[in-house]
Amino acid sequence: MMKKYVLTLICCGVLLSGCASQSERWQENIMQEDIVIDGISGDYELLFVTDAHAVIPLDTQEQTDAAEETEQIENYAQERYKGFLGEDGTSSAEQFSRVVDYANEEEVDGVLLGGDIIDSPSRENLDFLSKELSELEMPYLYTLGNHDWTFPWEYMSESGKQKYLPALSPYMEGDTSFHTLDFGEFVVAAVDNSSGQVNPEVLDDYSELLDTGKPVIVLAHVPFLTQSVLSKATQVWNSGVVIGGGNFGGIYPNEASEEFVEMTTAEDSPVVAVLAGHVHFYDKDVIEGEKDVLQIVGDAGFRGSVLRLRILGRS
Repeated sequence: MMKKYVLTLICCGVLLSGCASQSERWQENIMQEDIVIDGISGDYELLFVTDAHAVIPLDTQEQTDAAEETEQIENYAQERYKGFLGEDGTSSAEQFSRVVDYANEEEVDGVLLGGDIIDSPSRENLDFLSKELSELEMPYLYTLGNHDWTFPWEYMSESGKQKYLPALSPYMEGDTSFHTLDFGEFVVAAVDNSSGQVNPEVLDDYSELLDTGKPVIVLAHVPFLTQSVLSKATQVWNSGVVIGGGNFGGIYPNEASEEFVEMTTAEDSPVVAVLAGHVHFYDKDVIEGEKDVLQIVGDAGFRGSVLRLRILGRS
């Protein structure tokens, strides 16, 4: 029997830093969640950002001899670039650069990337991603989003997996399906559910992690069913776009997804929280099971939204 850990949510708020500069106005979008995990003694500061959708358009003047595929990628990038501008006109790429700078300035203990950090796996976007992640001065954990590795003309295709997942693998410890960031007293586990279902390759490693009994925070891209997130997603997207609640407009979970949720919400599960994104709005509710597990869904990073997560110990 694994040791049962109790999670207590302390507060949620917005970190206000004045209105003197554009940088300070951006920091007003940083929300704070304080979480207490019984059984740990340290305090930790993490940043969680999801759905940054960074787009770097190609320089068309340097692409005069572009192949047909390159031209297709460029046209797509130009179209998407306009759709991910912040309220102040800041590009999605610049918004993500601000997050990197803020993380370094604040000297947080880790950065959690909830997927769709880039809007497509173009060469330009991947080069941008590599540069920005190399500048982080602390560990990070990155889980796949559907846009990180797909284009609409080969969406979720096997050829896309073969072509683009290897380019993202170096940022995920060589395993895009499951990898972890261990803080000693607790572990954050990146779980690939970017297809709208939990990748079956996750389950064995996830089971081994849970068997250790160490507190676990799950980092995923697509939210799991809660009453709140399903209701909001249905209104915003005219579709559930969450895993579970198929009878009510959500995604019917396959066997792997069902098993994952059962493991996560088992009575003796050490999972204390799930972080997700994908839907481009903030939400907080519990995933119901033998044990209810808190799920926090982050708002879109391209709008400048960032979650500052404080993990607080209590003996």
